[in-house]
Amino acid sequence: MGGDSLLGLPQETVLNLGFLMGPLECDHLVVGAGSTGLAVVDHLLRREAGSVLLIDSHETPQSRLGAPRAPLIPAEGDRWSRWSRRGQELYEGWDSWLEIDPGLRRSGVLIMGEQSATDGEILDSEKMKHRWSGLSDTDSWATFLGHGATVDAMEVTSALMWRMRKGGGRFHGGAALHSLEEASDGVHFSTSRREGFASHVFLCIGAHSTKLLEGFGVRHGHRLETVSEFTLAWDGEVPPLIHWPKEKAVLFRSSKDEVEIILQADLEDADLPGPLPDPTVCWEALSEFRKKWCSWLPPLEVAAVKRARARHRVSFSAESSTLYASAGGRIVMPGSCGEHSELLFPVMAEEAVEQVLAGSTGGLLEDLEG
Repeated sequence: MGGDSLLGLPQETVLNLGFLMGPLECDHLVVGAGSTGLAVVDHLLRREAGSVLLIDSHETPQSRLGAPRAPLIPAEGDRWSRWSRRGQELYEGWDSWLEIDPGLRRSGVLIMGEQSATDGEILDSEKMKHRWSGLSDTDSWATFLGHGATVDAMEVTSALMWRMRKGGGRFHGGAALHSLEEASDGVHFSTSRREGFASHVFLCIGAHSTKLLEGFGVRHGHRLETVSEFTLAWDGEVPPLIHWPKEKAVLFRSSKDEVEIILQADLEDADLPGPLPDPTVCWEALSEFRKKWCSWLPPLEVAAVKRARARHRVSFSAESSTLYASAGGRIVMPGSCGEHSELLFPVMAEEAVEQVLAGSTGGLLEDLEG
Protein backbone atom coordinates (compact mmCIF):
# COMPACT_ATOMS: atom_id res chain seq x y z
CA MET A 1 0.00 0.00 0.00
CA GLY A 2 2.64 2.50 1.07
CA GLY A 3 5.31 1.88 -1.60
CA ASP A 4 8.97 2.79 -1.16
CA SER A 5 10.30 5.91 0.52
CA LEU A 6 13.17 8.15 -0.54
CA LEU A 7 15.40 5.97 1.66
CA GLY A 8 14.64 2.94 -0.47
CA LEU A 9 12.73 1.36 2.41
CA PRO A 10 9.02 0.66 2.69
CA GLN A 11 7.19 3.68 4.08
CA GLU A 12 5.84 1.59 6.97
CA THR A 13 9.43 0.84 8.00
CA VAL A 14 10.41 4.51 7.86
CA LEU A 15 7.42 5.43 10.07
CA ASN A 16 8.70 3.01 12.68
CA LEU A 17 12.21 4.47 12.64
CA GLY A 18 11.30 7.55 14.65
CA PHE A 19 13.56 6.34 17.44
CA LEU A 20 16.54 6.81 15.08
CA MET A 21 15.78 10.52 14.79
CA GLY A 22 16.62 13.08 17.44
CA PRO A 23 14.09 13.93 20.15
CA LEU A 24 11.33 16.36 19.32
CA GLU A 25 11.66 19.76 20.92
CA CYS A 26 9.05 22.50 21.05
CA ASP A 27 7.89 25.31 23.27
CA HIS A 28 4.33 24.02 23.37
CA LEU A 29 2.96 20.50 22.82
CA VAL A 30 -0.79 20.30 22.17
CA VAL A 31 -2.34 16.84 22.54
CA GLY A 32 -5.54 16.35 20.56
CA ALA A 33 -6.40 17.75 17.12
CA GLY A 34 -10.06 18.44 17.81
CA SER A 35 -11.60 21.88 17.94
CA THR A 36 -10.14 22.84 21.34
CA GLY A 37 -6.63 21.65 20.48
CA LEU A 38 -6.67 23.53 17.19
CA ALA A 39 -7.97 26.67 18.92
CA VAL A 40 -5.11 26.44 21.45
CA VAL A 41 -2.62 26.13 18.58
CA ASP A 42 -4.24 29.07 16.78
CA HIS A 43 -3.99 31.36 19.81
CA LEU A 44 -0.39 30.34 20.57
CA LEU A 45 0.61 31.15 16.99
CA ARG A 46 -1.27 34.45 16.99
CA ARG A 47 0.56 35.38 20.19
CA GLU A 48 3.88 34.36 18.61
CA ALA A 49 4.56 32.32 21.74
CA GLY A 50 7.19 30.04 20.21
CA SER A 51 7.22 26.72 18.38
CA VAL A 52 4.02 24.65 18.53
CA LEU A 53 3.60 20.92 17.91
CA LEU A 54 0.15 19.33 17.64
CA ILE A 55 -0.18 15.54 17.95
CA ASP A 56 -3.12 13.19 17.61
CA SER A 57 -3.50 9.43 17.64
CA HIS A 58 -5.45 9.73 14.37
CA GLU A 59 -3.71 10.47 11.10
CA THR A 60 -5.90 13.50 10.35
CA PRO A 61 -7.36 16.19 12.62
CA GLN A 62 -10.59 15.02 14.14
CA SER A 63 -13.68 17.17 13.90
CA ARG A 64 -16.60 16.81 16.25
CA LEU A 65 -18.37 13.46 16.05
CA GLY A 66 -22.00 13.55 14.99
CA ALA A 67 -23.93 15.89 12.74
CA PRO A 68 -21.96 18.33 10.57
CA ARG A 69 -23.70 21.30 12.17
CA ALA A 70 -23.33 22.15 15.85
CA PRO A 71 -25.34 24.50 18.10
CA LEU A 72 -23.83 27.62 19.64
CA ILE A 73 -25.75 28.07 22.90
CA PRO A 74 -25.04 31.05 25.19
CA ALA A 75 -24.35 30.28 28.85
CA GLU A 76 -26.03 32.21 31.68
CA GLY A 77 -24.39 33.93 34.66
CA ASP A 78 -22.11 36.96 34.90
CA ARG A 79 -18.85 35.19 34.11
CA TRP A 80 -20.32 32.83 31.51
CA SER A 81 -22.27 35.60 29.78
CA ARG A 82 -19.04 37.53 29.32
CA TRP A 83 -17.34 34.48 27.85
CA SER A 84 -20.38 33.80 25.65
CA ARG A 85 -20.05 37.28 24.18
CA ARG A 86 -16.34 36.67 23.61
CA GLY A 87 -17.14 33.37 21.89
CA GLN A 88 -19.55 35.16 19.58
CA GLU A 89 -16.88 37.77 18.80
CA LEU A 90 -14.38 35.05 17.90
CA TYR A 91 -16.86 33.25 15.65
CA GLU A 92 -17.83 36.49 13.95
CA GLY A 93 -14.15 37.22 13.42
CA TRP A 94 -13.61 33.80 11.87
CA ASP A 95 -16.68 34.34 9.70
CA SER A 96 -15.17 37.61 8.43
CA TRP A 97 -11.55 36.74 7.70
CA LEU A 98 -11.12 32.98 7.45
CA GLU A 99 -10.53 31.84 3.89
CA ILE A 100 -12.62 28.76 4.70
CA ASP A 101 -16.24 29.63 5.56
CA PRO A 102 -17.09 28.22 9.02
CA GLY A 103 -20.77 28.25 8.07
CA LEU A 104 -21.98 30.49 10.91
CA ARG A 105 -25.78 30.76 10.71
CA ARG A 106 -27.39 33.17 13.19
CA SER A 107 -30.86 31.91 14.06
CA GLY A 108 -31.48 32.78 17.70
CA VAL A 109 -32.21 30.24 20.41
CA LEU A 110 -35.40 29.49 22.33
CA ILE A 111 -34.56 28.78 25.99
CA MET A 112 -37.42 26.68 27.41
CA GLY A 113 -38.50 27.21 31.01
CA GLU A 114 -36.68 30.54 31.29
CA GLN A 115 -38.39 33.89 31.95
CA SER A 116 -35.42 36.25 31.99
CA ALA A 117 -35.69 39.13 29.55
CA THR A 118 -32.29 40.62 30.38
CA ASP A 119 -30.92 39.76 26.95
CA GLY A 120 -34.00 38.38 25.23
CA GLU A 121 -37.76 38.34 24.73
CA ILE A 122 -40.10 36.43 27.05
CA LEU A 123 -42.62 34.30 25.12
CA ASP A 124 -45.75 32.53 26.35
CA SER A 125 -47.49 29.73 24.47
CA GLU A 126 -49.54 32.05 22.22
CA LYS A 127 -46.53 34.12 21.23
CA MET A 128 -44.54 30.99 20.40
CA LYS A 129 -47.38 29.60 18.25
CA HIS A 130 -47.69 32.93 16.46
CA ARG A 131 -43.98 32.91 15.63
CA TRP A 132 -43.73 29.21 14.68
CA SER A 133 -46.94 27.78 13.25
CA GLY A 134 -45.87 24.15 13.80
CA LEU A 135 -46.09 24.46 17.60
CA SER A 136 -49.05 23.53 19.80
CA ASP A 137 -50.07 24.74 23.26
CA THR A 138 -47.68 24.43 26.19
CA ASP A 139 -47.68 25.44 29.84
CA SER A 140 -44.03 26.39 29.59
CA TRP A 141 -42.67 29.88 29.13
CA ALA A 142 -39.52 30.57 27.18
CA THR A 143 -36.98 33.28 26.43
CA PHE A 144 -35.83 33.93 22.88
CA LEU A 145 -32.22 35.10 22.57
CA GLY A 146 -31.27 36.54 19.21
CA HIS A 147 -27.58 35.59 19.42
CA GLY A 148 -27.99 31.80 19.27
CA ALA A 149 -26.57 30.17 16.14
CA THR A 150 -25.34 26.99 14.49
CA VAL A 151 -22.03 26.38 12.79
CA ASP A 152 -20.48 23.80 10.47
CA ALA A 153 -18.16 22.04 12.94
CA MET A 154 -16.18 20.31 10.20
CA GLU A 155 -15.49 23.58 8.41
CA VAL A 156 -14.36 25.19 11.67
CA THR A 157 -11.86 22.37 12.14
CA SER A 158 -10.67 22.68 8.53
CA ALA A 159 -10.29 26.45 8.88
CA LEU A 160 -8.25 26.19 12.08
CA MET A 161 -6.05 23.50 10.52
CA TRP A 162 -5.42 25.79 7.55
CA ARG A 163 -4.48 28.63 9.91
CA MET A 164 -2.09 26.36 11.82
CA ARG A 165 -0.23 25.42 8.66
CA LYS A 166 -0.12 29.03 7.51
CA GLY A 167 1.14 30.17 10.92
CA GLY A 168 4.00 27.67 11.08
CA GLY A 169 2.60 25.08 13.47
CA ARG A 170 3.49 21.41 13.03
CA PHE A 171 1.09 18.45 13.06
CA HIS A 172 2.12 14.85 13.75
CA GLY A 173 -0.75 12.48 13.06
CA GLY A 174 -0.82 8.86 14.15
CA ALA A 175 1.19 9.75 17.25
CA ALA A 176 -0.54 8.53 20.40
CA LEU A 177 0.68 10.02 23.66
CA HIS A 178 2.35 7.39 25.86
CA SER A 179 3.85 9.27 28.78
CA LEU A 180 4.45 12.68 30.35
CA GLU A 181 7.04 13.47 33.00
CA GLU A 182 7.02 16.96 34.44
CA ALA A 183 10.30 18.65 35.37
CA SER A 184 11.09 22.10 36.69
CA ASP A 185 11.93 23.42 33.22
CA GLY A 186 9.36 21.56 31.13
CA VAL A 187 7.84 18.19 30.28
CA HIS A 188 9.50 15.08 28.85
CA PHE A 189 7.04 13.21 26.65
CA SER A 190 6.92 10.12 24.49
CA THR A 191 4.50 9.17 21.73
CA SER A 192 4.00 6.01 19.73
CA ARG A 193 6.63 7.35 17.31
CA ARG A 194 8.98 9.78 19.04
CA GLU A 195 10.24 11.14 22.32
CA GLY A 196 10.59 14.82 23.04
CA PHE A 197 10.60 17.78 25.38
CA ALA A 198 8.23 20.74 25.63
CA SER A 199 8.09 23.76 27.87
CA HIS A 200 4.32 23.28 28.31
CA VAL A 201 1.78 20.60 27.40
CA PHE A 202 -1.91 21.28 26.69
CA LEU A 203 -4.21 18.26 27.07
CA CYS A 204 -7.14 18.69 24.65
CA ILE A 205 -8.63 15.22 24.23
CA GLY A 206 -11.99 15.84 25.85
CA ALA A 207 -13.24 13.33 28.39
CA HIS A 208 -10.07 11.29 27.98
CA SER A 209 -8.03 14.23 29.32
CA THR A 210 -9.56 13.68 32.75
CA LYS A 211 -8.49 10.04 32.80
CA LEU A 212 -5.04 11.03 31.62
CA LEU A 213 -4.73 13.53 34.46
CA GLU A 214 -5.80 10.89 36.97
CA GLY A 215 -3.24 8.50 35.52
CA PHE A 216 -0.54 11.09 36.17
CA GLY A 217 -1.61 11.29 39.80
CA VAL A 218 -3.56 14.54 39.80
CA ARG A 219 -7.10 15.47 40.84
CA HIS A 220 -9.50 17.60 38.77
CA GLY A 221 -12.96 19.06 39.27
CA HIS A 222 -14.63 17.96 36.04
CA ARG A 223 -17.68 15.71 35.75
CA LEU A 224 -18.28 13.54 32.71
CA GLU A 225 -21.48 12.82 30.82
CA THR A 226 -22.62 10.62 27.97
CA VAL A 227 -24.25 12.45 25.08
CA SER A 228 -26.77 10.70 22.82
CA GLU A 229 -27.40 12.38 19.46
CA PHE A 230 -30.31 11.55 17.18
CA THR A 231 -31.03 12.67 13.62
CA LEU A 232 -34.79 12.66 12.98
CA ALA A 233 -36.77 13.13 9.78
CA TRP A 234 -38.92 16.22 10.31
CA ASP A 235 -41.97 17.59 8.54
CA GLY A 236 -43.20 20.90 9.88
CA GLU A 237 -42.05 24.25 11.19
CA VAL A 238 -39.95 24.29 14.33
CA PRO A 239 -37.79 26.91 16.10
CA PRO A 240 -34.34 26.64 14.52
CA LEU A 241 -32.63 26.06 17.90
CA ILE A 242 -34.20 25.05 21.23
CA HIS A 243 -32.42 24.54 24.55
CA TRP A 244 -33.89 22.95 27.69
CA PRO A 245 -31.32 23.93 30.41
CA LYS A 246 -32.84 21.91 33.25
CA GLU A 247 -33.16 18.79 31.12
CA LYS A 248 -29.83 19.42 29.38
CA ALA A 249 -31.47 18.81 26.00
CA VAL A 250 -31.07 20.54 22.64
CA LEU A 251 -33.04 20.37 19.39
CA PHE A 252 -32.04 22.20 16.23
CA ARG A 253 -32.80 22.19 12.54
CA SER A 254 -29.83 20.70 10.67
CA SER A 255 -31.34 20.58 7.17
CA LYS A 256 -34.61 21.21 5.38
CA ASP A 257 -36.12 17.88 6.42
CA GLU A 258 -34.04 16.87 9.46
CA VAL A 259 -33.56 17.93 13.08
CA GLU A 260 -30.93 16.92 15.62
CA ILE A 261 -31.80 16.06 19.20
CA ILE A 262 -29.00 16.02 21.77
CA LEU A 263 -29.67 14.41 25.16
CA GLN A 264 -27.14 14.00 27.94
CA ALA A 265 -26.80 12.18 31.24
CA ASP A 266 -24.08 11.92 33.87
CA LEU A 267 -21.57 9.12 33.29
CA GLU A 268 -22.04 6.89 36.33
CA ASP A 269 -18.80 4.89 35.96
CA ALA A 270 -16.51 7.86 35.32
CA ASP A 271 -14.73 7.51 38.67
CA LEU A 272 -13.85 3.84 38.23
CA PRO A 273 -10.17 3.07 37.57
CA GLY A 274 -9.10 2.24 34.04
CA PRO A 275 -10.21 3.58 30.66
CA LEU A 276 -13.61 5.11 30.07
CA PRO A 277 -16.38 2.68 29.08
CA ASP A 278 -17.54 2.87 25.47
CA PRO A 279 -20.42 5.34 25.06
CA THR A 280 -23.83 3.83 24.31
CA VAL A 281 -26.94 5.47 22.89
CA CYS A 282 -29.68 6.00 25.50
CA TRP A 283 -32.89 5.14 23.65
CA GLU A 284 -34.89 5.37 26.87
CA ALA A 285 -33.97 9.05 27.17
CA LEU A 286 -35.29 9.70 23.66
CA SER A 287 -38.52 7.86 24.45
CA GLU A 288 -39.07 9.95 27.59
CA PHE A 289 -38.26 13.15 25.70
CA ARG A 290 -40.82 12.28 23.00
CA LYS A 291 -43.53 11.60 25.58
CA LYS A 292 -42.94 14.86 27.41
CA TRP A 293 -42.72 17.22 24.44
CA CYS A 294 -44.69 15.66 21.55
CA SER A 295 -47.86 17.55 22.54
CA TRP A 296 -45.97 20.82 21.99
CA LEU A 297 -43.95 19.53 19.01
CA PRO A 298 -46.46 17.27 17.17
CA PRO A 299 -43.99 15.88 14.56
CA LEU A 300 -41.85 14.56 17.42
CA GLU A 301 -44.27 11.72 18.18
CA VAL A 302 -43.92 10.01 14.79
CA ALA A 303 -40.58 11.34 13.49
CA ALA A 304 -38.37 8.49 12.28
CA VAL A 305 -34.86 8.20 13.68
CA LYS A 306 -32.42 8.18 10.76
CA ARG A 307 -29.15 8.06 12.72
CA ALA A 308 -28.06 7.71 16.34
CA ARG A 309 -24.66 7.98 18.00
CA ALA A 310 -23.13 8.51 21.43
CA ARG A 311 -20.00 10.11 22.86
CA HIS A 312 -18.53 11.14 26.19
CA ARG A 313 -18.13 14.80 27.07
CA VAL A 314 -16.94 16.94 29.96
CA SER A 315 -20.04 18.37 31.62
CA PHE A 316 -20.87 22.04 32.09
CA SER A 317 -20.74 23.37 35.64
CA ALA A 318 -20.98 26.97 36.80
CA GLU A 319 -18.17 26.18 39.25
CA SER A 320 -15.84 24.78 36.58
CA SER A 321 -12.49 26.44 36.07
CA THR A 322 -11.24 27.66 32.70
CA LEU A 323 -8.02 25.78 33.32
CA TYR A 324 -6.64 22.90 35.36
CA ALA A 325 -2.89 22.57 35.75
CA SER A 326 -0.38 20.21 37.30
CA ALA A 327 1.42 21.19 40.49
CA GLY A 328 4.34 22.51 38.46
CA GLY A 329 2.07 24.34 36.02
CA ARG A 330 3.66 22.68 32.99
CA ILE A 331 0.77 20.34 32.09
CA VAL A 332 -2.57 22.09 31.59
CA MET A 333 -6.09 21.17 30.54
CA PRO A 334 -8.38 23.89 29.15
CA GLY A 335 -11.84 24.04 30.69
CA SER A 336 -14.87 22.41 29.05
CA CYS A 337 -18.49 23.49 29.09
CA GLY A 338 -20.85 20.65 28.19
CA GLU A 339 -23.65 21.80 25.90
CA HIS A 340 -22.01 25.23 25.63
CA SER A 341 -18.66 23.83 24.44
CA GLU A 342 -19.22 24.55 20.75
CA LEU A 343 -19.55 28.26 21.53
CA LEU A 344 -17.02 28.52 24.35
CA PHE A 345 -14.16 26.24 23.26
CA PRO A 346 -12.22 29.08 21.57
CA VAL A 347 -12.64 31.18 24.73
CA MET A 348 -11.43 28.33 26.96
CA ALA A 349 -8.43 27.90 24.65
CA GLU A 350 -7.69 31.62 24.74
CA GLU A 351 -7.97 31.76 28.54
CA ALA A 352 -5.71 28.71 28.97
CA VAL A 353 -3.00 30.12 26.71
CA GLU A 354 -3.08 33.53 28.39
CA GLN A 355 -2.74 32.00 31.85
CA VAL A 356 0.20 29.86 30.72
CA LEU A 357 1.96 32.82 29.09
CA ALA A 358 1.35 34.92 32.20
CA GLY A 359 2.92 32.23 34.37
CA SER A 360 -0.21 31.95 36.51
CA THR A 361 -0.64 28.17 36.26
CA GLY A 362 0.45 25.62 38.80
CA GLY A 363 -0.93 24.28 42.02
CA LEU A 364 -4.51 24.16 40.69
CA LEU A 365 -4.38 20.38 40.79
CA GLU A 366 -3.52 18.41 43.88
CA ASP A 367 -1.30 15.37 43.88
CA LEU A 368 -3.33 12.33 44.79
CA GLU A 369 -0.51 11.19 47.03
CA GLY A 370 -0.35 14.54 48.82
